[in-house]
Order: sequence, then structure tokens, then C-alpha cells
Amino acid sequence: MRSSRTRRHSKHAGLASKSRRDQRGAVAITVAVLLTILLGFGALAIDVGYLFVVRNELQNAADAAALAGAPCIYPRAQCGNTKSTAPDWATAQAQTVQSVSLNKSSNMTLVGYTTDVTYGYWDVTGSVKGLQTTKPASPAVGEPGVQVIVTRSGTKNGGGVPSFLAKVLGFQSVPESAVAVAVISDPGSVGTGALFPVAMTKCMYDQYWDSTNGKPKVATSTTPPGPGQPNQVVGQPYTFYVTSSYHAGPCEASQWTTFDTTANDVPTVRNLIASGNPDPAAVGSPGGVCSTPDNTCTYIQPGTKTTLYSSVNACSAAGTKACEYVLVPIVQDLTTSSYERILAFACVHIDGASGGSAKYIQMEMSNNPDKCQASGAGGIGTNYGAYSPARLVE
Repeated sequence: MRSSRTRRHSKHAGLASKSRRDQRGAVAITVAVLLTILLGFGALAIDVGYLFVVRNELQNAADAAALAGAPCIYPRAQCGNTKSTAPDWATAQAQTVQSVSLNKSSNMTLVGYTTDVTYGYWDVTGSVKGLQTTKPASPAVGEPGVQVIVTRSGTKNGGGVPSFLAKVLGFQSVPESAVAVAVISDPGSVGTGALFPVAMTKCMYDQYWDSTNGKPKVATSTTPPGPGQPNQVVGQPYTFYVTSSYHAGPCEASQWTTFDTTANDVPTVRNLIASGNPDPAAVGSPGGVCSTPDNTCTYIQPGTKTTLYSSVNACSAAGTKACEYVLVPIVQDLTTSSYERILAFACVHIDGASGGSAKYIQMEMSNNPDKCQASGAGGIGTNYGAYSPARLVE
């Protein structure tokens, strides 16, 4: 009887021991599974977070490189291509590639690749996607730009981004890249201080501006372009006198403008000669008198204000050169004591000015990228020689 009880006890003990072994095995499997899951979450937190850091580094590098390369589409001293003809794609591409190397990712200096920099025309209205080799047809507005891809993959920039915990799961590295597109456009708006307080008519500007090729018309003979105008230099942009609308026709005149104020006095205009427009301005339509003035309108001053011409001469190319190159608003008409719609922003070179009985400013059209860049500019405008700073569109 006792032997029977002993056998039963031994059997129960064996079953209990097996059960405990099974439980320990199940726990081990569960722990292994949970550790794998936790490792996965750790990899997700650490490696994905690191990828975001690297992605931002690459995007910053791409943005900076595109913004550095786009200005070189036009001849500029800083680009070393002042003798080139726009668009100078080769210099813009080279500058973009070089600028990539001014940035780092994971404390490693990045390398730019010519094959990763493309150029062409970008439709700033968004109706045509991607860079185009030629300007897209209207209503699209194609502006010249560069696109750069900064990548860490394959043999470029050390290959993919190395992982940490994700290596356990078989992910040794992850390819990553960033894209940026920067363009140079004609300004549709400008910031404070960008404009000189002289309004010119579109009629006058069109006489001396080659709108087809976006550059000043050049003299083909030494003959003055009109009565009372100066002799010319063959092959150079036309020089011409602009005077008050009280002393010349609409295609030979300009008028003092005070932007968003109607203050009619010499000190106000003189201050604007020195400091420019006090508030941002923008182009608008239709041309003519503004029925409801806003930032697309500029106030046309009455009178000639003869003493102001000496102030202009003092800062012109003949003086301190502070106002040698300026941007001016282009309007349809010079209706004094009214607000006129701004149609465009133009760049002019002021040679000098004369008051007294002469009352004129001598100037010429300009499209010098080093001198005609509008501060605080944006939007889309008409090409009258002024430029917006390079801006990112992607």
C-alpha cells in the first residue's frame, strides 16, 4: 500500500517538474519575443530619430547650395562671370556643386556632384511641373533656376546613413537624400527702402528698353535719341534726360513720387531720396489712377521741386554713388496729385542731375545683377532690369 502511494507521489512530482520546465521554456520564448519587439521599438526611436537629423542636414545643404548657385545664372562679380551671357548655366551649376561642400552631415564634409545639379526654367505659377529646358508657354511663368540633390547613398558621401539598433534586424544603412530648387525672378513686390522716389511712364521706358531680350537698348550711332537729348556712345546703352511732366511729353518725363503719402513738400521727397519707400510696394493692374489706393499704388507729386535735382546729383555716379543704381516704379501715366498703379519695377543708372533752368536727371537703363537686386523682393513681375534675390521654390 505504501509502495503504491510512493509511486503515485513520484508520478505527481514528475508531472509537476515537467510543468515547471514547460513554463520556464514558455517564459523564455515570451521574453525573447518581447526583447525583439522592444529592440524594434528602440531601433525605431533611435535610428529613425537619427535619420531625421541627417535628413535635415542634407536639406539644409541642398537649400544653401541652390541659393548660392542660382544667382550665378546671371553675370555677377561674386560668381566671376561678369563677361558671360545670361543664362550662364555652367557657372550656376559649378557654384551649386561647390557650395554643397561647405556643409556637413554627421560631421562629414559633403561632396556635390555635377550629375546631381540640373538647371532650366521653373514655372512659378505651378501649372507646369519640374524644370523645363525652355521657357514654358503662357500662362505659365518660367523663371531660370537650379535644382540640386544632396544624397547619402551608394558611393556618394559615405553611402547610406548607418543604423544602430536596427542592425540587429538586418538594416545596416538607409539611403537618404534631399532636393532643393532655387530661382531668380523679376520682382512683383519689394520691401522697404528698395525704391527711389521718381516715377517713370511705361511709354518712356519702352523707348530705351529691349523687352524681347530683357536688356537696355544700345545706341547704333552718336546721334541724340531726340531733341535736347545728349549725344550717344555707339554700342552702349542709351543715355537720356528725364524731366518733370510740366516740361516734357509723357514719353520723356518722370515725376517725383512719395509712395503712400500725399505730403507735398521738398523735405519729404529729399528724405525719400536718402531712405527709399517707407513701406513695401507691389505691382498691380489695371494701369492708371487708383480708385482705392493700396500698396500697388504710388502718389504722383505735383510741381517740379527744382532744388531736389541737386540732391540727386550729389548721390549719383557724379557724386557719392549712393544712388548710382536705383529701382523706380513704372506707371501708365503721370497724373499729378493722384495715386497711380505700379506696373513694374525698373532699374536705372543715374549718371547725374541738373537743377536751375535745366531740371533733368541723366540716366540709362540697367540690368546689372550686382546692382539691380531689389531688397525684400518677391512675387512675379515684368522684366525691366530689376531682380529678386534667389528664392527657394521647392
